[in-house]
Amino acid sequence: MKILIVDEIGFIRQSLNQKLGRHHFETVSAESGEEALLILKTDFSIDAVLTSLFLPTMNALELYRAAARIERFNDEGVIPPLNFYLMVTKEHGTSSPKMKQLTREALALGFRDLLIKPIDTDLLVSKLKNAAALVREEVDTDQPAETPLQSDPPEIKDQSVPPVNSHNRIDQLKEMQNSLHALKQEMCNSIDTLLEEVSRNSMQ
Repeated sequence: MKILIVDEIGFIRQSLNQKLGRHHFETVSAESGEEALLILKTDFSIDAVLTSLFLPTMNALELYRAAARIERFNDEGVIPPLNFYLMVTKEHGTSSPKMKQLTREALALGFRDLLIKPIDTDLLVSKLKNAAALVREEVDTDQPAETPLQSDPPEIKDQSVPPVNSHNRIDQLKEMQNSLHALKQEMCNSIDTLLEEVSRNSMQ
């Protein structure tokens, strides 16, 4: 599994690179949203993005929206959507209504989860592995639906299979994203409780 780490602070990028590397994750890093987008446009092997809320010239939500417009394909067809994880400091996450609102918007937009700096490495690794397992299950579930196409004559198969697979896959991914967005909306309803808990823990 390959992770893109986006943070303007070099020490944080280096630290996460080292920690995730010890758990056998492949990593690449960027210090800005623009650099991250350049990487995402050329490296389709990336599975997840771990990004700070605030970045030079853009925030994490703007990065998410721009990344969602990138068409990701490989030899097998459409690549599953990226999993985005939001990193916030305790101060950013709990200090003001505006910060809480940005966090809620990120989760509603499609971010998979929220992580508080300094990042708990074991918790992060657990979340990444769980997400990877879900993607494998979804890919495995899609396999049987494609098997009837194997019986098509060669000349028909060459012309029809790629667009059929691509369109079906896109529809399935859209349904999956809609389901995830619904779940994130439910998470947003209780995000204030989570942030308040984080704030209380940070004061202990």
